[in-house]
Amino acid sequence: MSLFKRKKKEEVVEVREEKPAVASGIPGEVIAAISAAVYCMFGEGARVMSVRRQQRSGRSAWSMAGLLENTRPF
Repeated sequence: MSLFKRKKKEEVVEVREEKPAVASGIPGEVIAAISAAVYCMFGEGARVMSVRRQQRSGRSAWSMAGLLENTRPF
């Protein structure tokens, strides 16, 4: 028997309720598709933190692609 008794450290576990940060107006099917794509690319450890719509610029996607293609350095 030892003279000094060691106290066992109590393990503190913090429990947080995680709510997905999803912008309004995005259907659940879209969230499911994005989550599935993330899972396929990165595996089990990856998770989607938030989903929101991108703010549109004054140009269309095709216009931006052409602009980037024509101004790319050699």
